[in-house]
Amino acid sequence: MIRNIKTILFDVYGTLATWYPDRYVLHAKAARMFGIEVTKQGVDAGYAVAEAYMTRQNAQAPIRLMTNDERDQFFARFEQMVLQGCGIDVDIELADKIWQEVAKQEYELVLFDDVLDNLRDLRNQGFVVGIVSNVVSPGSELAEQLGLSDSIDFAVTSSEVGVEKPDRRIFVEALLRAGDTPPGAAIMVGDQIESDVKGAVGAGIQPVLLDRNDIHLGFAEHPRISCLQELHSLLSNQ
Repeated sequence: MIRNIKTILFDVYGTLATWYPDRYVLHAKAARMFGIEVTKQGVDAGYAVAEAYMTRQNAQAPIRLMTNDERDQFFARFEQMVLQGCGIDVDIELADKIWQEVAKQEYELVLFDDVLDNLRDLRNQGFVVGIVSNVVSPGSELAEQLGLSDSIDFAVTSSEVGVEKPDRRIFVEALLRAGDTPPGAAIMVGDQIESDVKGAVGAGIQPVLLDRNDIHLGFAEHPRISCLQELHSLLSNQ
């Protein structure tokens, strides 16, 4: 049960924001250049696996510290996993070529439609609202970029702390910035089981899985929601 919550922490990508154009559009356009057709359902499924792989990599050797060649190799494997979600197997050389075409396209990070109203409602109810994100930019810059400066109390990023989720130290820093909130008085809302759910548990924080694409329908270990509005129902029970 979620009780006596003071602070609500949010992941960014996949939770509060997404790519525009949609990641399916980006990968479909790139794959089509090589005679490969993908589906949205397949890309979403592939991303669930590929992003878990990214979390494991960040825990071992952060991507932000990789050389250009190492980063290219990582994202070639990442692209392989995305395509495997569509039932398509390609060798690493072709996967690298497809990823390079994905990376060439113009895209930006934009908020989901349900974000601003719900974050403002949570703050109006007295909750401290923060962001915990594995990005290379400072938290204040990330918040400004997304237009969230007036909708959150703070943002903590891996570039500031020097570690990535699921490392507990980034969550500890977030709790400090939230007025030294005890772990048991905070929840972490995110879309990734490895980085957000398990990372929160490792820091003593109650996780809530936000499963916007219904990838984890069978998940029952912790609360699962499919949109931010459902978070209010969880909190109203406290």
